[in-house]
Formats: sequence, C-alpha cells, structure tokens
Amino acid sequence: MLTTGDLVEVKPDAFAYFAGRLALVDHTAHIEEYYDDAGKLQTRLYYLVTLADNTASHVLPEDSLILVSKAQNINE
Repeated sequence: MLTTGDLVEVKPDAFAYFAGRLALVDHTAHIEEYYDDAGKLQTRLYYLVTLADNTASHVLPEDSLILVSKAQNINE
C-alpha cells in the first residue's frame, strides 16, 4: 500500500502521458473490491498521483506504479 508523499515511477505500459515518469502520491482515490474467478475477494487500489516535474495529475491503479522511495513518517 502506498501513502501520501511516496515517490513512484509510472510503468511504461500505463497511461501514455505519465508512462515512465516520476510522480508523487497524493492520496488513495478509490478502492475497488471484486471476486476473482476462484470466488476469492480481491482489492484493487487507485491513487491520485502528480508528476514530479509539473502539476499534471491522474488517478492510476497501484499495479501501474513502481515504488521508488517511501515518504518519511511525520507522525512520530
């Protein structure tokens, strides 16, 4: 699970404008629950991310993001 402030790289096969670029996670935008073919409940997370080099943002699924660096926990 990603958290606010995490630095991620968008996978090359993701949304074309964001593909291969660095972004910061803003927050969890959506949580989807579904049953797979075996009848097991699965969860898919979507995150709002903002590109590191400008202000463009987009909601992307977790499996389109590669964690580069975790944000420091400021609630110590």
